[in-house]
Amino acid sequence: MGESLASCIHKQHLTMNTKRQPAKRRLWQGTPSSLRTDFTWTLLGNAIYAAGQWMTIVLLAKLTQPELVGQYALGFAIAVPVFMLTSLQLRLVLVSDVHQAIQFEHYLSLRLSCTVSALLIIFVTAEVLGLRGALLRAILMVGLAQAVEAVSEIYYAQLQLLDRMDRIAKSMIVRSVLSATALTVGVCFGRNLLWGLVGVVLARTIVLLSYDIRECSGEVGARERVFFRRGVLQPRWDSGVLGRLLWSALPLSILALLVSLNLNVPRYFIEHALGQRALGIFSAIASISAAGSMAVVSLGQSAFARLARSYASENFGEFRALLGQFLALAAMLGVCGIAAASLAGRQILTILFKPEYAEQADLLTWMMAVGCLLYMAQFLGFGLTAAKCYYSQVVLFTFTSLGVAVGCYFFIPRLGLKGAILAMLIATVVQLSGSVAILARATHRRALLCARNADAVSADVLVQTWGR
Repeated sequence: MGESLASCIHKQHLTMNTKRQPAKRRLWQGTPSSLRTDFTWTLLGNAIYAAGQWMTIVLLAKLTQPELVGQYALGFAIAVPVFMLTSLQLRLVLVSDVHQAIQFEHYLSLRLSCTVSALLIIFVTAEVLGLRGALLRAILMVGLAQAVEAVSEIYYAQLQLLDRMDRIAKSMIVRSVLSATALTVGVCFGRNLLWGLVGVVLARTIVLLSYDIRECSGEVGARERVFFRRGVLQPRWDSGVLGRLLWSALPLSILALLVSLNLNVPRYFIEHALGQRALGIFSAIASISAAGSMAVVSLGQSAFARLARSYASENFGEFRALLGQFLALAAMLGVCGIAAASLAGRQILTILFKPEYAEQADLLTWMMAVGCLLYMAQFLGFGLTAAKCYYSQVVLFTFTSLGVAVGCYFFIPRLGLKGAILAMLIATVVQLSGSVAILARATHRRALLCARNADAVSADVLVQTWGR
């Protein structure tokens, strides 16, 4: 959802003052793929990538102790918000720049600079927090894995601009499979989380160098497939262009940071108050609810264009009907999750993870309750984006993140993991109710404006008629 919102904000506000390059690169001129083909490849790539992310937690829980799962979860919770901030959502910016006002090499330069900055921020954060030993190494290795993925993403942006969604999907599929395999091999033979994470970094690097860069360079005309060939893959360090690009994309990164913090704040408090073992158990249980969230986001992205068209054409009946269908679907998905967790939560956790996770089966029911409300809030988020309620969402996510932080501060020391879920539940209620209020206000104001315009047109027609 964060991507769709950031994309719309960018289309509304990104105005580059950069002069066009005198020599434009000739883009790929082949036959573009159909919309249905693009959607199929995108859905397949995202589904397998999301499954790979989920399988990472499952494999770690099966092969290691909860403490190591907690180390990975903490590393992810520290690294991802940093990369959300420093990524600047450059993929969205580049894809929206259909006239190539800024060349790909500038985007590549900024992405490389921001990636190095992200790694430094992660290291400094770990040092300030006093993290040492295996935990520090795990966090840095997770950050390195995210760094490689960040570089791949900027090549995905160029391929997306060239309408090659199939290449992106293939890369995501191969990367997910190789990463899961490398993690399994590294943990099994190395008997250590670090070796598994090293395998993930190597797998992602192999895909980046052997596929992403080569495919991107091939599509823009460098059929010789030479790395960093001038005019194709060589970074271009123009401080003026990079500065304007950084400033224009900064609001997108702030929004992405807020969305990421809203999900990761509970993990910080859990590790601090309860330790890595509790964090590992919480993260494994939360991954089940997250699987439903992935399905919601995929469906919302596929239907977003229709939502946006119905609102823009002032067809509020269709807009509300479509949104109502999505809310009903989200509620049904959430209720099914709650029922499954209530009836077979212990068995589910035992099969997916280990018996020690099943001892916290009651948490799964509450987590699915949070998921039920979150699914509805996510669908409402797509509606808000379609209604162009951009800054309202930024304010809403700010209050939601503050709310979950305050809740975790008070509840986790007293109630343990149940306190974390309670804080998430309260924050999700705030997000859901705030989304309803903002969307109702936006549609009401738009309907009044349409009515006034219609009255004004009718009055003009009457005046012209009497004048004749």
